[in-house]
Amino acid sequence: MASVRAQILGSVLAKLATVQAALGWQELLRNPRNPLGEDQFNAIVQMDGGDRSPVGLTGNVEQDTLEFSVAWFVMERNGDTAEDLLDAGFVAIADALLHPDDIQLGGLAIGIARGAISDPGIGRSAQGARVIGAQTMDFTVQYLAREGDASTPGP
Repeated sequence: MASVRAQILGSVLAKLATVQAALGWQELLRNPRNPLGEDQFNAIVQMDGGDRSPVGLTGNVEQDTLEFSVAWFVMERNGDTAEDLLDAGFVAIADALLHPDDIQLGGLAIGIARGAISDPGIGRSAQGARVIGAQTMDFTVQYLAREGDASTPGP
């Protein structure tokens, strides 16, 4: 069985797949090993993070906080500006991950919260012919873990 943190990150990826399909974007990648090419734009990238130090160990249950980031990369085309595409990505990703009906990610978490959003990066591509943009958003997920059982959500 996968760890609770891996289950949470898998749940996030499934939600991002729904976003990708709804937006009709080209790619969804998790922890890409190679540089993203312009042929993959518009793309969503999930970047797994680490856990903060656990707190509140009581009754063999600890409260953990998992961190991760989501980035989206866009290219102007068909009259859509980078600003509009970046905003559409922000809205779709935030709405999907922070939806009040599933703030606990299917019972895996106490809740998910949005952190910082980067400044939008917009400019000419390396070839100079196209305008591209990128932005990132950080998230934290609080969850309960059982001491000695990393794969079962607490309590």
